[in-house]
Amino acid sequence: MTVRSRIASLALLAAVALPLAVGCQFLVFKICVKNDTSYYLDEVAIKTAGEPTYPPATIGEVAPGGSDVIGGVSAGAYDVRATFDVADDDVCESVLELTGIEIENTNLCITYDEVSAPAKGDGCTEIYATLDYVI
Repeated sequence: MTVRSRIASLALLAAVALPLAVGCQFLVFKICVKNDTSYYLDEVAIKTAGEPTYPPATIGEVAPGGSDVIGGVSAGAYDVRATFDVADDDVCESVLELTGIEIENTNLCITYDEVSAPAKGDGCTEIYATLDYVI
């Protein structure tokens, strides 16, 4: 084996072993956000699950029917908070928080929608989220 091939073999071994030794993750994921409500989605903030506070919003305004993507997310558990611009007293809550969302080996898509919630009052509308994991 020549010196050149030994160096190439060691370089290849280091390229594979070093990231594994320091815990580097090869996979990064994304979270898509779809706004299927009739209200503007003012902001979406994401944090590691259990952290005390949210950082500044990751996504700004998303119009009704629009979507956006949060990229570069690594595997783990996250909390996601969505704040809607609701000037309607018939909407029960304008902030929706999802806690402990696991991202392990697929991307995530969060779709926000609205439904009438008569159990919470006459004409009350509730914003809810559906989670879909996609490859």
